[in-house]
Order: sequence, then structure tokens, then C-alpha cells
Amino acid sequence: MLVSLAVLSMLVQETPRVPPMHYSYMPMTCPVGGEKFEATVLAHYSTFGALPDGQPIGSVQFPTPLAECPGNGLMVYEDFSPATVAKLGPLVASEAYKALRGTETDYYRAAWLAKSLGNPRQAAWLLLSATWQAKNADPADARAGRYNAEFVDMVRALPFDAKDLETVALRARAANALRELGRFDEAATLRASIVVDPAAGGAEGAENRKGWRGYLKALAAPIARRDATRYPIDLRGRQGAYRCLEADLARKRAESPPPPLSAFEAEYCQGSALADEVRRLRADLLR
Repeated sequence: MLVSLAVLSMLVQETPRVPPMHYSYMPMTCPVGGEKFEATVLAHYSTFGALPDGQPIGSVQFPTPLAECPGNGLMVYEDFSPATVAKLGPLVASEAYKALRGTETDYYRAAWLAKSLGNPRQAAWLLLSATWQAKNADPADARAGRYNAEFVDMVRALPFDAKDLETVALRARAANALRELGRFDEAATLRASIVVDPAAGGAEGAENRKGWRGYLKALAAPIARRDATRYPIDLRGRQGAYRCLEADLARKRAESPPPPLSAFEAEYCQGSALADEVRRLRADLLR
């Protein structure tokens, strides 16, 4: 049976788009200009840890995508108030913002907007997510280092309060960013300067206080040995055993070989902290 081009066109148009796994499509209206579009939004996910820079490890790639107005490129990173929308119009229409659209990640552009709106703390968190994007795309790309350096400068410009766990967290991530940049002396100095007040976070903050103290303590060793890798093996816990077996697993799967173990990593894999887990995984995954 012959089917006309017009009918085929209608069939194609009526076929619903299927979103990527873990995501769905949501109709949105751009806060500036009123353009209607369909955004990809996260529907469900799970996490099982985080990298030292804060990026969660889970069932989806982090950071999750932000909604972007197709026409003017506005990054919809929050539910903007009417007063904020009035300020956003000139910002997204500016030549400075337009120039970012072709070169910078969506979270970097969101950070630029937040900073321009006078919200430097929010901008710092958005910029931290932008560092993840740059490193995920290409750790050797100039943006990865530039974003990290800008994040450090932005955090240093913020007032620090040892009773405010959010500023503790930002300073801790900045110390790690300095480590990744290879600025180890600065990283050590910043890390040592971070104090977690016993009352930080109030009565509900006990676990967070413990967590950030532990993080800062653990960060000292890779800084001291001048390790600039994104995920030092001694910060991975039991998951470090997978790094020990990466080369063997790649050979078994006929995949490209991973970077070879450093001398420190090879020794760490054989140490008491990981030896039992390495043996268990070797038996489970390489038999």
C-alpha cells in the first residue's frame, strides 16, 4: 500500500519522543520573553558516593542538565521571582552573556547570572558544578583549570563563618580545587585554616560536622604527597579496590587500558586498607 508523504509526515509528528533513561520531558515557559519549550528533567536516580570535588557518583551523570530557553539562552536554575526576572532580561540580552553561549557550560552561565544578580554564594555552588562538567568533558581542557581557579577566587571572596557549614563546605571544596590545580602549598594552607565550630549546623548538624572534619583530615595526605589527580585512591574507601583492578578488568573486557597505577597506588593496593577487598573483587570479577 502506498502512503503519501503528507501522511508519513503526520505519523512522524505524532510519534512521541522518548526521553533518555532516568529523565522525562516537561513543558516550560521561559521566564524572560515567554517562549514555550520542552525541557529535559531528571525523574529518578540513585547515588553511591561522591568525588572529592563533590560530584555525586550515581546512576546518572552529574551535574544534571539545567533547563535552557532556546531563544535567549537563559539558564533556568531556580524558580525566579518577578523582581529577579526584571533584572534577568538585560543580563541575557547583554553581549557579555551572548558571548558565553558558544564557549561555556550551562552551569558556568548560570553561575555568571547568579553572580551578576548579586548572589555570590549561589554562584559559587553553580560554578562548582561547572567544574564537574569541564572535567567530565576533558580533564586536560583549559576550562577545567580555569573554572577551578575561578571557583577558588570566588570562595575566598566570601566571608567565612566556622558555625556555618555551607561556608565550611565551600572552603573545603576550594582546598581540593587548589590541590587539583597543583597549587599544593596554597591547598595545605587553606585546608589547615578551616575550622568546624562544635555548634556548626546546630543540633541537627552532628553528622555533617563529623563528615567535614573527616574530609579535611583525609585531604591532607594527597596534598602532602602532591597528588593532583581528581580521585586519589586513598580518598575512595573500599571503592579504591576497583582502581587496583582496572587494568585487569580492561583486559578481560577487551577495553582500552586505563592509566597505569602510580607507585603510591600500587603500594596502597597491597596494603592492609585494601588488600582484602582487592582479593574479594578479583575472585568475583576476574574468575
